Amino acid sequence: MPSGLLDRLRRILVFADKVADEIMGEETEILEKTVSRMFEVMYRVAKFSCDYVKHGKWSHYRFVKY
Repeated sequence: MPSGLLDRLRRILVFADKVADEIMGEETEILEKTVSRMFEVMYRVAKFSCDYVKHGKWSHYRFVKY
């Protein structure tokens, strides 16, 4: 590879690293919001399911100890 081409490539790679870092920061921000919302939904589904089992129509008959 000619040395002139290698020098140009090195100058470009510095900018490419900066752009990649900016993109990763933006993507990480989006993922943080998405993951927190996903856990909130999972929590609400689990809470609803547990409440349904505890207070559902048939829960009294299945869990009563004689």
